[in-house]
Amino acid sequence: MSFGMSFAELVFIAIVLFTMGSALVAVLAGPIIYALLGLIATMFGIGALYIYLNAPFLAMMQILIYVGAISILIAFAIMLAGPISKNPQEWTTLTKFAGALGVSLVSTGVIYFLATGAFPASGRSAAITTVEIGRAFYDRLILPFELISLLIVVSIIGAIMLALLSKAEK
Repeated sequence: MSFGMSFAELVFIAIVLFTMGSALVAVLAGPIIYALLGLIATMFGIGALYIYLNAPFLAMMQILIYVGAISILIAFAIMLAGPISKNPQEWTTLTKFAGALGVSLVSTGVIYFLATGAFPASGRSAAITTVEIGRAFYDRLILPFELISLLIVVSIIGAIMLALLSKAEK
């Protein structure tokens, strides 16, 4: 390679560019279904970054939970709600744009400080294995884990009830 980049660095750059491009599609797409497709591609890109960072458990949870469950719930919500308007005017006021810019800058600053180590470390090693995460789910976190699955089931039932009620009113 003439630029001195390894294959792993090129793969990382490709994953980052894919993730950033699909995030732009999610934010800038006109029809909401295209925004959902951009969001799904972004979540796949984040899962690929987890794989690149040698965190297979996080990658699979990203794909199973966010790509699998959350994106399906959003798709159901889009289908059940119907089109709100043909051309949404999201960035019409300066206040909305300034708020979004402020949140972006603060988030970037926090991520920068975390990445550079400006905050004090907790002292515990960051090498957590998949076995430890699994044991935590079965030992200490079984109730929150089950409550999350119950929340997903309740939201699906709620979406079905809203669809049935809206069809009954017509």
